[in-house]
Amino acid sequence: MTAAPVPGPPYRHQGPLPDLTTEDLREPVRTLLGDPTAEVSGWTGEPICYESWSRASDGLYAVRGTASGDGGDRAWEMVLKQVRHRTWVPGPHDLGRQIDDGGDGPADWAYWRREALVLGSSLPYALADRFTAVRCLGIVPGPGGRLRLWLERADGTPGEAWTARELLDSAEFLGGFHARSLRRPPPSREWWCRPFLEQAALHARFALIERVADAETSADPAVRGLFRPGTATALRSLARRHAEAVRTVRSLPTGLVHRDLTPRNLFRTARGTVAIDWGQAGLGPAGEDLATLVLSSAVAADLDAAATLALGDAAATRHAAGMAEEGGPCDPEDVVLAYRLVAAYHFGLPVVRLADRLLARDAAYRAETAADPGTRRRAAVMTALVEEAQRDL
Repeated sequence: MTAAPVPGPPYRHQGPLPDLTTEDLREPVRTLLGDPTAEVSGWTGEPICYESWSRASDGLYAVRGTASGDGGDRAWEMVLKQVRHRTWVPGPHDLGRQIDDGGDGPADWAYWRREALVLGSSLPYALADRFTAVRCLGIVPGPGGRLRLWLERADGTPGEAWTARELLDSAEFLGGFHARSLRRPPPSREWWCRPFLEQAALHARFALIERVADAETSADPAVRGLFRPGTATALRSLARRHAEAVRTVRSLPTGLVHRDLTPRNLFRTARGTVAIDWGQAGLGPAGEDLATLVLSSAVAADLDAAATLALGDAAATRHAAGMAEEGGPCDPEDVVLAYRLVAAYHFGLPVVRLADRLLARDAAYRAETAADPGTRRRAAVMTALVEEAQRDL
């Protein structure tokens, strides 16, 4: 089925609860309760409002109720996630904003069936005890060509509320997950998502590098002050050495990686760290996950450059301890190498967008933006990540 083109991301979802029947709920509830005799006796639900950068996302809902069976009367709560195919043709500006290049193939970033394929297998759960995927209770077709994913509610502390200690604990748990995956990697699948460094949309960011060079020499002191001399040179090195960086990452040991370990996709529960939203999962080096875990959290916490680099070092140490506890086999230096490259290309390179945005606006906007402490902090962090990778290029 080919859907009509839609505006690009981010997509904001706040629709009403879909029409559900007792039949729709019966099997997911029985799986959740572990009671094959359970019959749903009543339920309610409401949308979970959120913003998504994935074209596949089509609504998230909390559904709760009661059921009766051999285990007596019991309350239950689940999450319903809907996914669907959406066609999108991005322009150069869109490509510079994110890594979705608009492709609809199985290996493309927003392939709409990927999460169902991952959660419908046993791969995420069999690889670790302390770092696991959210439990999938059922996957069924929905109206309009959608898929409905019934998921256990992750009942715990969301990543947005984690302390630094909880983040580092999760880095160690993630190391154990990677050790098991690297030791017995999952089979190759056509629907595994491509690694960060192989996303075609990176080239749209390379095309903006000269905007940083213009910013470094701008007549406007507010613009010049945001960019250290030599930043454009370091960025040109990223572009010039990109193919070599891809080869380097491909040469590293690979296992199952999540690729979207942002705070909103993580929960600390009684079963350890639970990761939701496996829509960008695939084969890759462990450092890909460590980079998204650490740097997305650093961005959310508004850490400065020194604190971000220190957090990365601490997390790498804990990740290595987690791998060692599970028997390896990955060299921690390989993890750090992939971490630095992903940090530069995925989290550092977007500094070009800041330069492009500043140079395209009037003097008042430039002065206000350059004076903002958060903007200055983010520019310094992105620059530091690009500079840290120069040794690897």
